[in-house]
Amino acid sequence: MHLPSLLGAITLLIASTWADSLPSSTEIFYWPVGATQPSVLARVAYDPTSLKSNVLAYNPPKPNQADDLVRLGLYTATPTNPKQWTGSLVSLSSLAGAEHPPTLRLHLGPASEVYHVSLAAFEPVSAKTGEPSVELVASETGAQPHLNRPVVVGPDGGNAEEVPEKTLFQKYWWVLLIMVFLTMSGGGGEGQ
Repeated sequence: MHLPSLLGAITLLIASTWADSLPSSTEIFYWPVGATQPSVLARVAYDPTSLKSNVLAYNPPKPNQADDLVRLGLYTATPTNPKQWTGSLVSLSSLAGAEHPPTLRLHLGPASEVYHVSLAAFEPVSAKTGEPSVELVASETGAQPHLNRPVVVGPDGGNAEEVPEKTLFQKYWWVLLIMVFLTMSGGGGEGQ
């Protein structure tokens, strides 16, 4: 009876020591649609610079609940609300699968804080069975428009790259092709 608790304490000590080397941690919650408050699904420590993570604690939901839909999310701080819920709706079976634990995606903002959590759409490959894997998704800057670029004009003040006007044949070659086809395939019936 004391051996499992001793092994659990050693595992917790190793996980907390490894988590101390990671600078940030967050709690991920699941919230059944019919429930009044969320429950902790996992506690994850992560390093936003190296994109490494560790699952410190994982409490999978019970698969026999009446609600098949649960909210998966976390609490973030906004300027107007210090405890803002942010999340998405997932099926309970995707979180409670014992043979296929979920792959949690933590989306990192510009300040390396977790602003959203989602489930990966592929089969997870977890090193430990029964424990979810975590994927950190760093934010990337999108393509920026080229504003305030000078307009290039020709010596006469017009566009530098004027497209020459097409000839009548270049515009309507396809009409001529249809007329030739209809003429060639026209029915020459037998003369009586």
